[in-house]
Amino acid sequence: MTIAYDDALTAEVKAKAQELGSCLVGIADAELLNAALTENFRPEDVLPGCRALVVMSLHIPDGALEIMRRGKAAYSYNLFGYAYLNRELDFIIYRMSNFLEERGYATTPIPARGAAVGAPKKGYGMISYRHAAVAAGIASFGLNGIALTKEYGSRQRFVAVPTTAPLRPAERLLDQAEVCDGCLECIGHCSGGALSLNPPHECKMGDKVYRYARSDYDKCIHTSRGLSSKVWQGAAFNPKVDVPFVENPTAAQYYDQLWRDRDGAVRVSENSEATYGATLCGRCMAFCTAGHEAMKRRLRDDQKQTGYTDDLVIQPDGSLQPLKPQPRQLGKELLGLA
Repeated sequence: MTIAYDDALTAEVKAKAQELGSCLVGIADAELLNAALTENFRPEDVLPGCRALVVMSLHIPDGALEIMRRGKAAYSYNLFGYAYLNRELDFIIYRMSNFLEERGYATTPIPARGAAVGAPKKGYGMISYRHAAVAAGIASFGLNGIALTKEYGSRQRFVAVPTTAPLRPAERLLDQAEVCDGCLECIGHCSGGALSLNPPHECKMGDKVYRYARSDYDKCIHTSRGLSSKVWQGAAFNPKVDVPFVENPTAAQYYDQLWRDRDGAVRVSENSEATYGATLCGRCMAFCTAGHEAMKRRLRDDQKQTGYTDDLVIQPDGSLQPLKPQPRQLGKELLGLA
């Protein structure tokens, strides 16, 4: 059966996304995601008759991550990589949703952050924006499970607006090896041990099969909320108190961890916007080679030897040393590059 698409509207939507400030934009086929995602968390579950998703993104400034690799500050990433970006992303979601509804099409605006209550897995949102970005042909999964792009590597946040509009979807999905070289820096630098490739998770989307690390949500949250002194060893902003890890903590245990046991300096610096001390972690993103290399490609020729291009990173003793590459054989095998 021939599917009718409105190419003029598709071009108009992409132009509007760019006007709203989206760094990248693509159209994902709702049926592709219906087949790939978990029941009750698919496009058809949040919008009956959904045909497409408008996928948009904002780039996380490279400096917000690079300064963290140097052990100097976490709050640049906390604010400009997460808290403030959520407001900016909600802005473009709202504007795009109105734009399509004013043209007679249904949408469901979904916030840029927040996990759905009652989800089958901790951390699930109503729609996986990572998967939507891959389905839109503008990203592919890295071995860290992050949606990586050629333009920014790991350094962006995605959102998607489900709609009944007959938008033309991406003609081609990216291969995993187009954005990830299997360096395994993400796995090697996960101080919480939250990422595992034994075995990898597999996701089938269209004619592609993507393999990436399984993520332990509780271990990730433990480090990102500043409960471990191992997360940014050597850094000035590293938490000074280790709170014992508890698997599947009760609500009462989690409350005690955050408000009784955690480093007091982290507690008093935290507010609704961000944690100014530590950490929201971000190591799997900050140490992703794809993001670091994308930054260097975008620099002007006369800037190639300035800023963070020397690749020095913080060590447990507080010194700055060149990054020591992780063994790559497993990563290359998973990506079919061995």
